[in-house]
Amino acid sequence: MAVSAFLLESEAQLTGVETYREQARRALDPLVWDYLEHGAGAGRSTAEAATAWQRLALRPRILRGITDSEIATSALGTDLALPIMTAPNGRATRFAPQGEAAVIEGTQSAGTIAVLPSSVVPSLPALHSLYPSAAIWQQLYMFRDRGRMRERLHMVREEGALAVVLTVDLLPDTSWKLPAPPHAPWEAVGAVPDPSMFVAADMDDLAWLCRETDLPVVVKGVLRDDDAVLCLEAGAAALIVSNHGGNQLDTAISSADALPEVVAAVNGRAEVYVDGGIRDGLSVLKALALGARAALIGRPVSYALAAGGGEAVATMMKELSGELARAMALCGANSLADIDPSLVRATAP
Repeated sequence: MAVSAFLLESEAQLTGVETYREQARRALDPLVWDYLEHGAGAGRSTAEAATAWQRLALRPRILRGITDSEIATSALGTDLALPIMTAPNGRATRFAPQGEAAVIEGTQSAGTIAVLPSSVVPSLPALHSLYPSAAIWQQLYMFRDRGRMRERLHMVREEGALAVVLTVDLLPDTSWKLPAPPHAPWEAVGAVPDPSMFVAADMDDLAWLCRETDLPVVVKGVLRDDDAVLCLEAGAAALIVSNHGGNQLDTAISSADALPEVVAAVNGRAEVYVDGGIRDGLSVLKALALGARAALIGRPVSYALAAGGGEAVATMMKELSGELARAMALCGANSLADIDPSLVRATAP
């Protein structure tokens, strides 16, 4: 169904991701909507996520003879049509009946990578059979039982994942009393995260994981320069600067503010990505200027899923691409290689 079919007269003044957000608010059960928008504590980090990108002012270059801005890139060797990927954001069946299948439909159409949540792992073979050529990275958490962890790594490898994304900043919140999300037709009935989830992982666990798999390991949840260095020393192939959407530790530093420190510490030795608060192509441009290889979006994908499934995800990605390309042209950047830190400057809070 075309996204335009969901537009309402009252949404006429909304643009971009905000349009999908309003459509999602109308479509979702209020309890699910509250869960999607939830932030830890008083929600300060969640509210700050997008604002932090807005505090960065662009410093455009002029008279650079730009005729067309090229936005294609790559991530760990995989070609991307745009420097934007999806971030895992819980079970997607809460937002659309086809769940992660709809996410992959959207990312394949847009020409990018879907980072799938850990909850799909038991059903990954069924999902892979539907989209055998999909570019996916698989999120995992560390488990105490290394035998079980080894089995998961093997499955992920066999089912076509291109990288493992180890999320390291989760402490499950037991206060939420949401009903179990519905299952998509491709999902194994009863597929749930392993109850032995290990949130107390350390750098030795990361080093073991990197040795155990031949897939590149991406660490998601890095906010400090010293942690970035330790992750690289343990064998990580890439890092994602993230504060888990602000729904784990309130008042944690925003991804926009943490990104320059992590990029400087990595110093070109690995690819760095960022998620949190990316809501438009301007924010993607700012993330690239601060050194990110690509930006990941989580909640916006859930909004699009609720608004129109995989087709809406693809349309939103293409809209973000258009915003990015236009902003690049106005900033005198003919390609992603022309984007550098001189294009942004922090303004007063």
